[in-house]
Amino acid sequence: MKVPKEMKRFCPKCKVHTTQKVKNEKNRGKNKTNPMTQFSKMRLKLRGLLQSTGRGNSGKMSRGALNSWKRFNKKHSKKTDLRYTCTVCNKTNVSSSSGCRTKKITVE
Repeated sequence: MKVPKEMKRFCPKCKVHTTQKVKNEKNRGKNKTNPMTQFSKMRLKLRGLLQSTGRGNSGKMSRGALNSWKRFNKKHSKKTDLRYTCTVCNKTNVSSSSGCRTKKITVE
């Protein structure tokens, strides 16, 4: 998928349409940028606040090895994570969550 290097988009800070530079970022999920943020799942798990009630170890130790037959229905591509930087105020905005799935993306 080809994406232009600069686009004219709406900047929420300037509140006008400005030219913005496009950059493709590595798509990180929830709390993957910094796992120790204030209310991240990892931090809550370490403090023992996210533990499910009841007996057992939440299936942490009881899972077997991942076999090849379990890999069906796996998604083969990640969604694009485009970041737009305004040339006027230099503020970066993340694209909407409706990024399309592509194997390869080139910013031209």
